[in-house]
Amino acid sequence: MTEEERRALEALRFNWAWTPDDVWGETGYHVEGMHAEVDREVLAGLRDAAASRGASPIGLVLRGQRGAGKTHLLGWVRRQVRERDGYFFLVDLDQADELWTGVLLSVRRDLMRADATGHTQLAVLLRRLAAMADLSEEHAAAIAGEAPVSRKDLDRFVTALRRVDPQVVLETRETLRALVLYGAGDDELSTIGGDYLGSLEESTPGERAAWGVRPGARPPRLVVRDVSWLSALTGPAVIAVDQLDAVAAGVDGGRRALNRVALGLMALRENTRRTLSVVACITPTWTQLRKSVFSTATDRFREVAVLRQIEDAELARELVARRLAAPYAEVGFVPPHPTWPVAVTAFDGIEKQFTPRALLQRVDAHVRQCLLGGRVSELERLDTEPEPDTVEPACHDLEPLDSRFAELKGYADIGAVLAPGHEDGTVPALLTAGLTAWMVEQGDSGVEWRLDPPFGSSPALHARLRRTLEEETETEAHWSFRAIGHGNARAAQTRLRDARAEAGLRPDGTRHLVVLRNSGWPNGRVTAEHVASFRESGGVDLPVADDDLRTFRALETLLAERPPGLEAWLVSRKPASGTELLDTVLGRRTAEPSTPDPIPESTLSASITVGVTVADGTPVRVPVESLRRHAVVFAGTGSGKTVLLRRLVEECALRGVSSIVLDPNNDLARLGDPWPAPPPGWAPSDATLAQEYLANTEVVVWTPGRRAGRPLSFQPLPDFAAVAGDADELAMAVEAAAASLEPRANVTGANNKARWSRAVLREALTYYARQGRRTLDGLIAVLADLPEGASTIDGAQKLAVELATSLRAAKVNDTLFGGAGEPVDPGALLTPSRGRRARVSVISFVGLRTEEQRQSFVNQLQLELFSWVKEHPAGDRPLGGLLVMDEAQTLAPAVGTTPSTQSTLMLVAQARKYGLGLVFATQAPKALHNRVPGNASTVFVGRLNAPVQIAAARELAQSKGGRLDHVGALKVAQFYASTEGSRFQRLRTPNCLTHHPASALTPEEVVHRARAAQWPDHDPDD
Repeated sequence: MTEEERRALEALRFNWAWTPDDVWGETGYHVEGMHAEVDREVLAGLRDAAASRGASPIGLVLRGQRGAGKTHLLGWVRRQVRERDGYFFLVDLDQADELWTGVLLSVRRDLMRADATGHTQLAVLLRRLAAMADLSEEHAAAIAGEAPVSRKDLDRFVTALRRVDPQVVLETRETLRALVLYGAGDDELSTIGGDYLGSLEESTPGERAAWGVRPGARPPRLVVRDVSWLSALTGPAVIAVDQLDAVAAGVDGGRRALNRVALGLMALRENTRRTLSVVACITPTWTQLRKSVFSTATDRFREVAVLRQIEDAELARELVARRLAAPYAEVGFVPPHPTWPVAVTAFDGIEKQFTPRALLQRVDAHVRQCLLGGRVSELERLDTEPEPDTVEPACHDLEPLDSRFAELKGYADIGAVLAPGHEDGTVPALLTAGLTAWMVEQGDSGVEWRLDPPFGSSPALHARLRRTLEEETETEAHWSFRAIGHGNARAAQTRLRDARAEAGLRPDGTRHLVVLRNSGWPNGRVTAEHVASFRESGGVDLPVADDDLRTFRALETLLAERPPGLEAWLVSRKPASGTELLDTVLGRRTAEPSTPDPIPESTLSASITVGVTVADGTPVRVPVESLRRHAVVFAGTGSGKTVLLRRLVEECALRGVSSIVLDPNNDLARLGDPWPAPPPGWAPSDATLAQEYLANTEVVVWTPGRRAGRPLSFQPLPDFAAVAGDADELAMAVEAAAASLEPRANVTGANNKARWSRAVLREALTYYARQGRRTLDGLIAVLADLPEGASTIDGAQKLAVELATSLRAAKVNDTLFGGAGEPVDPGALLTPSRGRRARVSVISFVGLRTEEQRQSFVNQLQLELFSWVKEHPAGDRPLGGLLVMDEAQTLAPAVGTTPSTQSTLMLVAQARKYGLGLVFATQAPKALHNRVPGNASTVFVGRLNAPVQIAAARELAQSKGGRLDHVGALKVAQFYASTEGSRFQRLRTPNCLTHHPASALTPEEVVHRARAAQWPDHDPDD
């Protein structure tokens, strides 16, 4: 990787991961046609609002899953309404108990949002109204906040505007006066106006009367109506209502909150003029509102097309190219082609697979891998899962950045940062720098954490950090920050009150407000009451150390300079995390709970500690015996699924339980390798446990189908003699054998011949099984010359001959199917050598080229294993053995059958009686046969990627009486877990005891490993 390429890729990381899509930003990557129908509907609504003489057009509902582009689309809407000389207000219902208060607070805040020219929406509105009133330039400047304003200026303005529209000005005259005061350059006047616009009583008797405003609080609905009527005199407006999904998932169950929202939505259109109302939410929330609350509320809105995955590969290519262009241009980089480092062909065939956000996150994951490894490569396929972030980072010389940081911190000027009246201009940038660096240090890529864009002039807050708790419902936790340096009691009270309103403190602990203040609060009863109420509601006021401010100032400069290796330096040095402020506020919220010491040796056989709860660090244990009733793991790539499976196998081995582990992805063959150094996530005593595991466990790698490794084969038919005495089990064995032979004998479809052939095969198998025989050649001989009375089907002799021919051909084409070589007793897979506590048999699929070969082999293994455990039951031992099956959906799918379906379901139903435990793992729970999770007593659910799979996991949880409220927020090594009779708990699992690097072994390495490991002395097969 060249230095130029590194700088370009680092620019992408800082532009994408930690500078999220901003409704208020001036982005240049809107792709025409991405949501063409939605664009048309929005533009039509804006035209209707602009052309209207007063009435507001019917509202629009933008529905779609998170990441489908709702935020980006709202930003595009804002730019469209600005081009039409209009106004835009983004309503966040998180901060209020009912819609009108939320709309009011958002309108007041967004009036102070500045455009690209630096003018606030309020200043633009007042300038336009002044022009309509035909005011002189001097008078207009005073009204727009560009010069001191007097009571006389206000009176003249109201009188002149009344001549333009008497009815509007008569109804809104006090709000009009408050708007002028709110926009004034004088702090005290701005507070008076802001309080009125916030629907508050006056703080000091008589302060409003001096400006022609009554002292009482005007209801929120009327203030919103007034602002809308006044703005409608000059242009159209959009009120966009966001965060409905968080309301629907509120602490009161969402029902009462949605009732209040519905009432507000019904009145929003009637109380505004020339205003297009836009509601953005996920589809289930709108459906709930429409069906469960007030249908008349939805009559005032039109549902436009649902925002979905990108439907055209060319649109996806254009989106990525546009997002790449700006950061590349910033650093003067000219890429080999517009989508570099994503190959142009990588977009082929990805239609309807990615939302815009998911697509960009996939590209970002590749960029991160390139930077970590210090080598750039083009991503050839977008529809592959990214590698987990365990790549060994490339070496960076951190000393230059250490020196630069020390230099910047040394001469940082922080003298006026918290000076009264200066904090609005200094603190937001410092907090933004500190929190951005903090997010980088956490290794987050903008998925879990994000920072709000700047709040504009006179902000209620100086920064807000959001953490996604639930991806699907967009549930979040917030940490809001506000510095208050004012010594004036009134000013301090106002800033504290406004910060509380904007932060929306909640009793459930998902909304936090941190007020930074380095001096005591002003004296006085009212101030004391404000501060006490703030603290009682969960707010925190803290001093901020000079050293912290210097750190933030230095980070601000570094983030602007973006020197090479900055991300690696931040992750290594963690300067923001080391500040007293962020460590106090965020450290305890995000610290990884340490894995507890393992339970005492005397109780190791009783249960396995699978992790600790995220909430309070309580150990979660699974009794070893409960694995007889099986376990399932639902989790996608990069979730920590493989680590969890390894740790379960390792913990069982420590307790003397041997395992058979199917390894379809070559990432389990290292179960006998020690870590080169203690890995993250180990408890203090895990090093000792690892030594004990390695010393007392033998790991044998098998390679069925590859004689160069350690071949493994079984008889293709079950041991019928072992079940001859039990009619039910004999019938199950016949059924499993028939299911595995049908595809080999080409008995497929639903026509008459297939049904007749299937019946003949079953009857021949039953005849053959009752003789206690089991070789495939013997069955073929029976079919080739079907005995009299073996079948009741007309023409059975001819059908049987065809079956025999097909099975002979299958033997020739797949020697493994025919049981070629010396079959291995399944007991050898589970019986350790003398002096060892347990054996782990890893069965690699490197020699099984097709899915059918794998399924056929697993079928044979399962049938042999079932016969063996019947003869060797666990008895009074908690567990006799463990069979671990990854990619289980390929063995027992939800739809259709495979050669291994019946044998898998037979084990699910019968293995527990004999002490054989089963662990099934899949990243596609919806694709797994429902009898597998339905019979499992232990369930783990980790991070899943596709909404359909998340829904399937939730459905399983509900069937077991549980809920997965925040499954979208799970990090690596976090799982929801439910053991027999317990509710689902969110837990953090420990790291495995054996080496698990990011890259899997190659097929050649697996074969070499299997061949190199010779049988131990005193092998149990002797």
